[in-house]
Amino acid sequence: MANNDPCVVVLQLTGGNDYLNSMIPYNNPLYRDNRKAVGIADNNMVHLDGTYAIPDYMAPMKKFWDEGKLAVMHGVGFKDSPRSHFRAMDIWHTCEPEKVGTEGWLGRVAREFDPNKENVVQVVSMGPSLPRSLVPPACRSPASQGPWNATAFCRRSRATSAPMCSTASPRCTARRSAAARSWTI
Repeated sequence: MANNDPCVVVLQLTGGNDYLNSMIPYNNPLYRDNRKAVGIADNNMVHLDGTYAIPDYMAPMKKFWDEGKLAVMHGVGFKDSPRSHFRAMDIWHTCEPEKVGTEGWLGRVAREFDPNKENVVQVVSMGPSLPRSLVPPACRSPASQGPWNATAFCRRSRATSAPMCSTASPRCTARRSAAARSWTI
């Protein structure tokens, strides 16, 4: 891949992030009034500007903020929330608010970057499972989707002894067996 080829890095944090303790509105009295037990103490904050701070354990991010390489989008959501965690996660991963989506948004982006499948390693995912946002356009099996000339190799993770798979075919994640639950690309 040439140095000027497009590259998108997506850091997907899944879980229970407490937004108000990640982007702390430290000058807003409602933050202190409503977060007496879980609020971040003033001495554990790094101020980004006159309104927001981040917890000190996120301090390395301040450098990117100062360089103009980090932006925060506040209050991101979608219209008519279904009030269901599972449906909301499906909407986030597929960008399909009206129907249950079959393609992940990031998989569609990957397909647009390399529509002719010229790059053997089109997408790399690290973690215990393949995010729904990557399926299925980016997840093609060499056997079922035509010539990819992809090579897959598996190794054991030293930390968990679970099989780890490195491949240009993320579909190996979807075909994990019950004995090998932690496949990743």
